[in-house]
Amino acid sequence: MSIRLVDLNEENVEDALNACTDPSTLRDRSFLAGLEIRRKWLLDIYDKMGSCAKIAYVAGKPVGIIQYTPMHAVPYYNTRRRDVLYTHCMYVQEEFRNRGIGSALLKAVKSDMSKSNRMFKEQTCRMLATSARKHYGYVQFGLFRAEGFRRTKNSIDVALVCPLLSGGLETKLDIQTTKPLTIQERGVKIFFKPTCQYCKTTNRMIKGEIRKINTKLEIEECNLWTCHREALRRGITSVATYINGHPIVPMEPERFRKTVRRLSIDSH
Repeated sequence: MSIRLVDLNEENVEDALNACTDPSTLRDRSFLAGLEIRRKWLLDIYDKMGSCAKIAYVAGKPVGIIQYTPMHAVPYYNTRRRDVLYTHCMYVQEEFRNRGIGSALLKAVKSDMSKSNRMFKEQTCRMLATSARKHYGYVQFGLFRAEGFRRTKNSIDVALVCPLLSGGLETKLDIQTTKPLTIQERGVKIFFKPTCQYCKTTNRMIKGEIRKINTKLEIEECNLWTCHREALRRGITSVATYINGHPIVPMEPERFRKTVRRLSIDSH
């Protein structure tokens, strides 16, 4: 099987979206809205920094993608480091997994970041980081570990790092574990990432759970990239839902639903 890797550009952005799209979801209005949010995000990052993704093709079909930016370019990460590339996501279509596509994508990014590049304004990228975990729906933990990533010392949101330079590199990042603050407010705020086209579908599910219990709560959806100041004020470094000032971070689905129900009932 021949794998071809291509950098994202304005002409192939649809391939980047299609690489991780189930065709059956294209009839869902929420998914289409999320698709447009991610398309805009990709093109905006491309315009500002150049290619922020690599697309894997097999027989001319986009079947996988890896998506990234410098860590300091993520507006809801309060970091002083200017030498870390953050991988937002990596995805390979199920029928093409276990064929080396994920490894090829990671190795290509490592190779690019080991050289001077526009993303770091011709400076040196010293480390890769990602949020792959063993839980919360992430299934790529083993692949990242096999490709040289190891756990960070203090952060769950950027859970794995891979030094690009040998010898004594500090791997303790200055992004703390998400500890959302409880604040005084009424209503619901759903903080989501524009880097995933399923964001609006997930938001719809959350709103549905809340509406089953409480039809009166005002609900606002907050893009973490455009609402980053509010995210930083609350101590958020990942997706979170606030119900009357009480934060809910990602957790096992049934536990999440029970927590939403409890807080929604308490809000009556």
